[in-house]
Amino acid sequence: MATFLEGVESIGVACTLAALVPAIALVLVARKARLTVALLYLLGVTLLTWARAAGHWDVELSGEAVYVAAVLAAGVFVLAYRAERPVSLPAAGSGVVAGALAGWLWRPCVGPKLGEILNRTDTEAARTLGLMLVYMAGALLPAVLLAVLPHALPATKRVLDRLPAVAVGGAVGAAYAVTLATGRYDDLIGELYRMATDA
Repeated sequence: MATFLEGVESIGVACTLAALVPAIALVLVARKARLTVALLYLLGVTLLTWARAAGHWDVELSGEAVYVAAVLAAGVFVLAYRAERPVSLPAAGSGVVAGALAGWLWRPCVGPKLGEILNRTDTEAARTLGLMLVYMAGALLPAVLLAVLPHALPATKRVLDRLPAVAVGGAVGAAYAVTLATGRYDDLIGELYRMATDA
């Protein structure tokens, strides 16, 4: 429970916003597959964050990898938008790939529980992977709740399915891809931090 709560406490911190904002935008775009996209995003970000900490993924975001990341960022939003069914290959693919991309880009703000998880990934693989999932569930709680909302309160589906909500998600997705392609991603994270601390 403490690990989940530490994840929740990290909401609004710039490093968490780097993973959370794309998740919320993707959920807004994925009108027919919100829950699938949100849950698989959670899985993807957990797996790649854990893999980086454990030393299984050490690809640097530089050179050609920057353009690959930008294309992936744009592609997952298109796939999520085009998903016609709640459970489909485009929905699953966009969620997992977007989450993995976020896990690749994310630089965690280390609290005591997350620090313990990251320090023990090489000696307690299964345990730390499970704890990382719990932490990320807390950190991405707003995106998951947004995905669950139309199921819990069906009237909200009409609002979320309207063009303005989808357009906001698409605009954030486009900004995400452009900032990656132009090398301005770190500037974006700085702006998110400023917005979070000014609120």
